[in-house]
Amino acid sequence: MTKIPFHYQIVAGIFGGVIFGFLFPDFVFLAKPFGVIFLKLLKLMVVPLIFVSLVDGITRVGSAEKLSVLGIRTTVFYLATNGLAVITSLILVNLIRPGDGVKIFGDKSEAIQTVGGMPDLIPQNFFQALAKGDTLQIIFVAILFGVGLVALKEKGKRLAELFSDLNEWILVLVGFMMKLAPLGVFGLLAGMVQAFDWQAVIGVGKFVLTLLLGLLIHGGITLPLFFKTFSTRPLKKFISDMEPALFTSFSTSSSAATLPVTMDCIEKRAKISKDIAGFVLPVGATVNMDGTAMYEATACLFMAQALGIDLSLGQQLLVFFTAALAAIGAAAIPSAGLVTLAMVLTAVHLPLEGIGFLLAIDRPLDMSRTVVNVWGDMVACAVVEGLEKKEKKDA
Repeated sequence: MTKIPFHYQIVAGIFGGVIFGFLFPDFVFLAKPFGVIFLKLLKLMVVPLIFVSLVDGITRVGSAEKLSVLGIRTTVFYLATNGLAVITSLILVNLIRPGDGVKIFGDKSEAIQTVGGMPDLIPQNFFQALAKGDTLQIIFVAILFGVGLVALKEKGKRLAELFSDLNEWILVLVGFMMKLAPLGVFGLLAGMVQAFDWQAVIGVGKFVLTLLLGLLIHGGITLPLFFKTFSTRPLKKFISDMEPALFTSFSTSSSAATLPVTMDCIEKRAKISKDIAGFVLPVGATVNMDGTAMYEATACLFMAQALGIDLSLGQQLLVFFTAALAAIGAAAIPSAGLVTLAMVLTAVHLPLEGIGFLLAIDRPLDMSRTVVNVWGDMVACAVVEGLEKKEKKDA
């Protein structure tokens, strides 16, 4: 009997969940636990995976000089794509003007808390950071830990080998968990369909289309251009290798929850080296949020237009920088962009009441922008790999 490919199983789970949610809304409570369990299992592995894989990735690099090159390339790529994502959104919103004629209302915005300042990067207590699941703090400590092991050279070799073994062990556990993925996404999608307010789409149709167009341009044109420019891999084959992670990101709406699957796809299916994947992906899952940045910029200008406010060039530049920074500080969890949107609105003195207007339609938009976030992390791995190969060839 021919085994059904894994990514087709996930697609079947997605469509099955949507159909079940539509046809049998009274029985969705039977399916939702599968989604909850699957999501909890993935999140269970996120903190150890980020810490262990990042330390392992850094120690595999082998030297402080090579590590700094890898870090610079990764950072430049993430900043460049993040900036281009926001610029794309600002251009589209100014051209389409989705907010004209829309009346913003809603009383749910009290639930949104304004985010002040930059995220707290340095933890007072490492174990507290682990317990809270603060990914930025965990990444900071993991980088320090990994750099320390690299500096120890031969003395740190045994500890580095331990982290390599731990990383392999975690990925084996992730493989076991992923066998539940089709059933898990079935439960997640069934619950989403039942809870979603479809009538709300009518009032913000142009906003939804503008955002989706921007995500399509960034994910389908901008990122592939980076890929084709810097990587020698065939794009079609790479996309095929990444399908399980892309489908998982769509169903979970979480870059963090998808990270174990992304690591598995990059290392085992695409065969990109662990030293690249172990560094680029954990960092990207936390700070590379192109889709989230696009959402914040689009939503901010949409609300300004709906309120009859024309933001000046200076104010739109402020939106550009704030959206980019807020996206970097956003947690890699579902609907984090909705929370950090308050930071962008506050920067240009727009009322937060408009956030309530977007709550009803946030979930499917969150699913779409998470796919772009995760796709950007994958392309980053291919780009960094391509630059390394070119450097070796020229040497």
